[in-house]
Amino acid sequence: MKAVLCLHGFTGTPFELQPLADALTTVGYRVGIPMLAGHGADVAALEATTWVDWLRSAEEAFDNLASATPGRVAVLGFSMGGLLALQLAKSRASRVAALAVMAAPLSLGRAQVHGIRLLGKLPRPLRRGPLRSIPKLFGSSVGDPEARRRNPGLRSMPVLGLQSLLALMADTRGLLADITAPAMVIHGRRDGTVPFAASLELADLLATTERLWLDHSRHLVAVDIERDLLARSIERFLSEKGRW
Repeated sequence: MKAVLCLHGFTGTPFELQPLADALTTVGYRVGIPMLAGHGADVAALEATTWVDWLRSAEEAFDNLASATPGRVAVLGFSMGGLLALQLAKSRASRVAALAVMAAPLSLGRAQVHGIRLLGKLPRPLRRGPLRSIPKLFGSSVGDPEARRRNPGLRSMPVLGLQSLLALMADTRGLLADITAPAMVIHGRRDGTVPFAASLELADLLATTERLWLDHSRHLVAVDIERDLLARSIERFLSEKGRW
């Protein structure tokens, strides 16, 4: 049985990838969809971790799935999980069959990065108060109203976590030239969280890449209104291009 690991995003949960995981399970894949370190509880739990912890939990999930599966494992990552998928493609290169990277923040807007860094320089007492986290004023970036209502992810982003996300972005960028696994890069054209330019750049930098641009989807592409198209496209890609 072929295996697939699904990795959710920053402040998120496996909910963000569950329709995709279900679709792949239906067609015969063994699917792992872990909760990453620090996630699934509250802001305090998340800000107590760093990207090293998030990666470690992804590595453990990959190794557990790989040990139960003959052959290689495909890795599908959404947003921050996409960066972790790229990390695994380097550290577990011989066992990665293929990658699907959805709306990964290889870069963010200049104003976003400047704001995160500025908040990180505030005196500690201020960083323990209201400026400890940034609220998601408009909720989840997803066009499907039912997915928006049901999403259990955090409603704010801890500043310490965002700083660690910037460090993960920088570290991952340095690995891209060494990644050889077949890759599909995916982005919603209505994404208001991660710039579309980030996926355009990523697709250009990876050695073997397919591209899927979803015209009507926002950031949470795997639960948004084109989720069925996304699942079919990834299934086809894994079947045709996966190095199993």
